Amino acid sequence: MPFGPHLMVSSEGGQCILNRVYYEPQHDDQEAFANALGQVIYDARWYAVTAEPPYRQGLPRGISLRVVLLGEEALTAAHEELLRAEGFSPGAQGWLLRFPVSWELDQGYRILQEELERRVDRRDPRLPHDEHTTVAVHNMNVLIEVARTALGLDLDGSFESVKKLDELLLMEEVEPEWRFRVFAPATLIACGDYTAEVAVRTFPELYWSDDEPDEAYPLAFEGSLMPESGRGGKMNPRGKARKRCLYGDGDSLYSLIAVVIDLLRRNRS
Repeated sequence: MPFGPHLMVSSEGGQCILNRVYYEPQHDDQEAFANALGQVIYDARWYAVTAEPPYRQGLPRGISLRVVLLGEEALTAAHEELLRAEGFSPGAQGWLLRFPVSWELDQGYRILQEELERRVDRRDPRLPHDEHTTVAVHNMNVLIEVARTALGLDLDGSFESVKKLDELLLMEEVEPEWRFRVFAPATLIACGDYTAEVAVRTFPELYWSDDEPDEAYPLAFEGSLMPESGRGGKMNPRGKARKRCLYGDGDSLYSLIAVVIDLLRRNRS
């Protein structure tokens, strides 16, 4: 196991640094190091868009991953070549990989996310937000308002408007080639809740689960994608928003709903 088991977070000059300790490099061959490094980068990307600590003091000026050596350990030339290939640069305290962040690339995205971080309700989307709205409806309304103000983006509550959220999470018109799409957790929560609320208003096949509170999979459907089983299932739009941020075209909020609806309707025909 070439890397330590936990990411450690530090804040330096407004930068959020995710530190991962590497030890005994002489005991690891190049392939083992490459595989472990890939997992570290994956973990850091996921942490950057799911964990709250980096955002407790507002949006950080930047987010980086640092590989730190213990004591007098030294990486081999082959290990250093792998780090450079992944975009790391050597520094006094280790090798640093900086994640491009959405609020640095476009001022509108900063305004959007600062406001969402301030106003989004992070609890289970089915819970009451106040005497008039649920958490999901509140977050949907906040996103509609803030997206219009910050980005001039018109979200009208239609199923087709979910495609605009997919575009927002890719930022294709701003910077199509960047590898890390880092968004504040509140932004992803709002996008997921908007998608779920649109779905239950548009398609009777989809509805909020009435099981015990389970924020992970609150959106449910009846029937079955496998007719012989007779079972329905559940979905996690908030999780899908995070995956869209991480994996780009490989994941889509719109397709999460569209594929299930299409399969359910074909099973009934």
